[in-house]
Amino acid sequence: MRVRHLSLVDFRSYPTAEVPIDAGPSVFVGPNGQGKTNLMEAIGYVATLGSHRVGTDAPMIRSGAACAVIRTAIVRDDRELVAELEIVPGRANRAKLNRTHRCGLERCSALCGW
Repeated sequence: MRVRHLSLVDFRSYPTAEVPIDAGPSVFVGPNGQGKTNLMEAIGYVATLGSHRVGTDAPMIRSGAACAVIRTAIVRDDRELVAELEIVPGRANRAKLNRTHRCGLERCSALCGW
């Protein structure tokens, strides 16, 4: 399983971001404070439905925004799925798989059905 594309809206420092990810090893390179760790945190959040940096969801939402959205195109074998997570502080987060709402998820494999 791999992430083919990462899309962010109001996640951490990103008003928006579109990041295509090629197959094989990937490296994010740039000056300090530019958001490399934020990209990795977004991918990790989709995989674990939690952050390795904070215990609550509020810090993951860009300052001044009401919510954040992480969208990933996930490829496994010959199937591609789009997982979308909406992070809303103080309320239940929402998950969609190929634009269909899902509830009660503990990890990405539950979201993807794998």
